[in-house]
Amino acid sequence: MTERTYLEYNSPEVSDLIARCQTGDRRAFDQLVARYQRYVFNLIYQHLGDNDEIEDVAQEVFLRIFKFIRKYRGNASLESWIYKIVLNYCRTHARRRSSLFRLLLPMTATRRDEERSFELLDTLPDQSYDPAKTVEQRKIVQDILDAVRGLPEIYRNILIMREVNELSYEEIADILGISIGTVKSRISRARDLVRQKVKLD
Repeated sequence: MTERTYLEYNSPEVSDLIARCQTGDRRAFDQLVARYQRYVFNLIYQHLGDNDEIEDVAQEVFLRIFKFIRKYRGNASLESWIYKIVLNYCRTHARRRSSLFRLLLPMTATRRDEERSFELLDTLPDQSYDPAKTVEQRKIVQDILDAVRGLPEIYRNILIMREVNELSYEEIADILGISIGTVKSRISRARDLVRQKVKLD
C-alpha cells in the first residue's frame, strides 16, 4: 500500500511514522510508542481495570504492534488498528486469569484509585453534572463503573468503545468483525443492563 492509502485515515505525520516503522526503523517505533503509550494504557485500564498489570500488558501489546506493523495496510486509522490489538490481547490475558471474579474485582476504596476512576468518567461525552460535586453523585458514578465492569465481556467491551472512547458504529464493527446492526443491538442491550444494575431512570 502507498502512503496515499495511509493518508486516507491518518495524518501525514502518522503516515510517515507508519512507513518508517514498516522498514524496521527502531527510532521511528520508539516515537510511535511515545505517541500512543497513554492511549494504550487507557484502553488496557478501561478493559481490564487492573492497575498492577497495566505496564506488563502494555509491553506485550507494543511487542505485538512491533511484530505486526508491517501488516498494517491503511484500511482503518492506526488508532483503530492498535485498538484491535489491545482488545485481542486483553481477551487472551483475561482468559489466563484464574477466575472471572478477579477480572471484575472493583477498584479499592483508596483516594488515589477513586480519583483515577473519575478521570475515566471525565472522558464520557455527555455529562450533565460534576461527578465530584456531592457524595450521592459520586456514588452513582461509582455504581455505573462497577456495573460496566460487571457486564459480560461481549457487552462490556462494546460499551467502553462507544461511550468512553467515542468510536463510531463503523469503527466498532471493523474492530470486532461484526455488522453495524449487531453493534447497535449489543450497545442497546449493554445500556439496558447497566440501567437495571444501577436502577437509572
